[in-house]
Amino acid sequence: MRTTLVAPPPMARPGIQPITMVPPMPAPGYRPVTTPPAMRRVPIRPSRFAGTREMRAARQFKGLGDVGSSAAPITDTGMRGFLKWAKREYPAAIYQQIATGIQQNIPQAFSSYMLGGWRKFARLNGLADGTSGTVDTSDAANSTASDINWGTTISQIVGTATGAYLDVAQQQNQTAIIQAQLAQAQAGKAPLNVSLGSSGVTFGSTTGLTLGGLLLVAGLGLLALKAAKVI
Repeated sequence: MRTTLVAPPPMARPGIQPITMVPPMPAPGYRPVTTPPAMRRVPIRPSRFAGTREMRAARQFKGLGDVGSSAAPITDTGMRGFLKWAKREYPAAIYQQIATGIQQNIPQAFSSYMLGGWRKFARLNGLADGTSGTVDTSDAANSTASDINWGTTISQIVGTATGAYLDVAQQQNQTAIIQAQLAQAQAGKAPLNVSLGSSGVTFGSTTGLTLGGLLLVAGLGLLALKAAKVI
């Protein structure tokens, strides 16, 4: 009788399970769906560094819309608009001092006039050769956007011209309004139709000035009136 020998199955190594079949492959596009963890609500706490006090800029310009002028709005833009607003709001002597100071310290603000714009005013005034006649500083100023670097100089000029007339509170109100108007000029826009008088900035008194101070103010005003006639 013939005997057939059959090989014994391979012995599995200790700790290793033999693979008896291939695991099924997931279908294309199949992704196992798992349950996301529950969301935990985190309360939003206000920052310990935050406060309710308004920022300086917000305090400075707050309420400007409440002191509008009853006068017609000025439509000129840039430095021309700023000076026309100053001419409307300040007494003549103070305006002339402001206008002269800007003319002397920032001649770039009148570049269009210097480059030939004077001919336009000569024609308007009926002057054949344009060698005589007067032009107000505000008319000669540029109507384009002004330089942001002029702001400090102009603020100092205004402060010097008005310092003898205003107390601390009035000076603060004036500074806020001047900065707002300079921002309009820097953007090439017309000035805000704001009234200095309605903001508490008045020039009816020179209380506290000595006789020498009064004479100095009067002298500066006279010089400004003469110097600002022609650019």
